[in-house]
Amino acid sequence: MIDIETMSVLIVDDMRSMRLSIRNMFKQLRLGSTIRHAENGREALKMLNEGLFDLAVIDWNMPVMNGVELLGKIRNSKTLRDMPVIMVTAEADRDTVINVAETEIDAYLLKPLTMKALEEKVKNVIESANNPDKATIHLQKARELEEAGDIDGAINEMRISLKEKPNASRILRNIGLLYKKNNNEKMTEKCLVKAVSVNRQDDVSRFLLVDFYLEKNDLPNALNYYEKGRLTGQQAVEKGMLLAEKLIEQGMSSSAVSIFTQILSKSRENLSMRETIVNVCVQNGEYNYAKSLLKKIVEEQPERYDLELKLAKLYAGTNETDQALICFEQLDNSSGLDKILTPEQIISIKIWLAKFYMQNKKPFIADNHINQILKIDPSNETALKLRQINS
Repeated sequence: MIDIETMSVLIVDDMRSMRLSIRNMFKQLRLGSTIRHAENGREALKMLNEGLFDLAVIDWNMPVMNGVELLGKIRNSKTLRDMPVIMVTAEADRDTVINVAETEIDAYLLKPLTMKALEEKVKNVIESANNPDKATIHLQKARELEEAGDIDGAINEMRISLKEKPNASRILRNIGLLYKKNNNEKMTEKCLVKAVSVNRQDDVSRFLLVDFYLEKNDLPNALNYYEKGRLTGQQAVEKGMLLAEKLIEQGMSSSAVSIFTQILSKSRENLSMRETIVNVCVQNGEYNYAKSLLKKIVEEQPERYDLELKLAKLYAGTNETDQALICFEQLDNSSGLDKILTPEQIISIKIWLAKFYMQNKKPFIADNHINQILKIDPSNETALKLRQINS
């Protein structure tokens, strides 16, 4: 039993002012006697593993390790998983947190916090922890049976819990996952589909369905459930990348591009993600989208000669000679090229230019590029052959 007046509370927020504000509210409300702070999820996890806490109040948006990542660590720990957790978030993140609420948090609070809202949430959460309802008791029994290897018994307990809360998508989802452990694909799919139908905000079940259909190579259904979800977290990005790559392989490029665009709109590491997407597109023959992304990157970061070279080669490979010439000429005239590109890359630029000018009846310009190649690599076979042809 948790004593609400003497309980130990951990407040996790990257803003010192917010940590102190929540602490003061707890003290004024006489909730808890030991109140400690952490400024990010990683620090909080260390404290949780080293001490005993009855309640955690966690901010959603933090550096190093955010609130959802910390929540996942807590719920996956046998020693911490039953600890009540309240998530704090800004109004802008409300929909995302409501989705998370259907997974593992006990309650959420919107900023700016009020004394009344905090008191109400804390009391409700502690009351539920001290006096779990019938559905929760059966869920706990199901977990014990699952850990003991009795999957059928766990499913039965879950079904009893579902009778208490027939529209709880979390319970439906967990039943589906138990059926998956029993290799019952039909019931796995049925339960996950039902979970999404009773709670349209349950993106956890939705993305489990994406995985389910990807494993069966059912791309239309995988795409359907992915597009209806809200993209949050690294796992969602990874699923999107995998799905998009499979769509390109099957000739569904427009759908893949739509997913890539959605991922980029949400990605904090936008540049790195764009480079990754470019590589995926090039490997799978989706050159137009790759070129559009590379063009934007080069415009934003003209010092990225390596990416401009990749763009030039894509233009050349798709017979866009005028655009390729612009890129190759810009690269050839760039200062400090040898500090970024390898000698082989520099030679590749000059070889393309030499061939271009030979084809366009400008032997003197072509010869100049050939000579530059031979200064770098006197035995370069391609340059030597071009010299013979050009002479």
